[in-house]
Amino acid sequence: MKLLLLTLLLASIGVHAELIEAQGSAAILAGDENYAREQATRDALRQALLASGASVSSIQRLENGSLRSEQIQIRSGGDIRQYNLKREEVRNGRMYITVMADIQAERQICQNQHYAKDLTLVRLRMRYPDQASYGALDDLPINLSRRIFETLADEPQGVAVRQWLDENLRIDPLHMQQGDRSALEEIKALSLRTDSQYLVLGSIDDLSIEPQENQLTQWLEDPVRNFRMQLYLFDGINGTLISRKVYEGRAVWTFNKRDRIGSESSQFWQSSYGQEVSYQLQQATQDLVAQLTCAAVTARVVGQNERGLHINLGRRNGVKLGDQFRIQHNADFIDPYGKSRMMRSPADGLFEVVQVFDDGAIISSQNKYPPFNVQNGDLAVLE
Repeated sequence: MKLLLLTLLLASIGVHAELIEAQGSAAILAGDENYAREQATRDALRQALLASGASVSSIQRLENGSLRSEQIQIRSGGDIRQYNLKREEVRNGRMYITVMADIQAERQICQNQHYAKDLTLVRLRMRYPDQASYGALDDLPINLSRRIFETLADEPQGVAVRQWLDENLRIDPLHMQQGDRSALEEIKALSLRTDSQYLVLGSIDDLSIEPQENQLTQWLEDPVRNFRMQLYLFDGINGTLISRKVYEGRAVWTFNKRDRIGSESSQFWQSSYGQEVSYQLQQATQDLVAQLTCAAVTARVVGQNERGLHINLGRRNGVKLGDQFRIQHNADFIDPYGKSRMMRSPADGLFEVVQVFDDGAIISSQNKYPPFNVQNGDLAVLE
């Protein structure tokens, strides 16, 4: 009876325990396999936690091959009870670790997780173009942006990728992060133009080369190359920055100084450095999906007819008949100091979905709220 009661209690709060096999990897630098093993194990545990449905904040440094529970921060409240090393491989300058982890975690449950959020990705900026000349990596911003887009487009739920813009926009999110709000209106205009609530902008900040530490033999050894990328996630409806995350790593650069490799070649992506870049992209896409899983679902009113209001979210976003939205009148204004201010005026009552299309839906007032009070550009927030 006690066992049954415990099982029912765990089920009621979404806790589950399971054995999960996962693989992680890390670059081997200066022959330090112990450190690479540590980093690869940490990565494998992160992948196991994600596979369990947990949302990982961070996994700190391992100590003597063990990971104490207080060193794991999982936003959804998970726990690695035990893990065992199954396989260890070294391939092309990387350490690959496969673990079997016994995980007890609460699945991330939220109201909006079954709705896909519209997302547009903007081509990454190259912070220091001169660094890209080594290896002819000038095409890296295009290819990284495309790879992030394609990975997100393959996600089964949570994200509905609208497009990726291969454009050199004037918006520099680094300046916005430092307090320059002049581009806020451009972010909102870009959201309107791409019909996307969420926008991802970013920059490649470091591709520098480091010689090996041993100066006597460095001319015989391959140098180490850095990689650093920042991604900025915006809610384009109000222009606010939701998050900024940095992804950085280092790996041996195995090509000659004069080789013009480029980032489209299989040589690049199969190299130790290319695999490190791929690893950072994987982390970035996982983080974006995790951030958007429970993000707010907000549609724009784009028209109206005799049946009701037409909004720009539809079947591919998970909208279905009977879903309810609450209208918010868009009342943004410019204050006396020239700054854009956000203001929302909620309408009375709820609007229910009465017709669904692939990229839109019709919502109708459930309390006879006068439709002429709603204008194109007003917002519909999922209840």
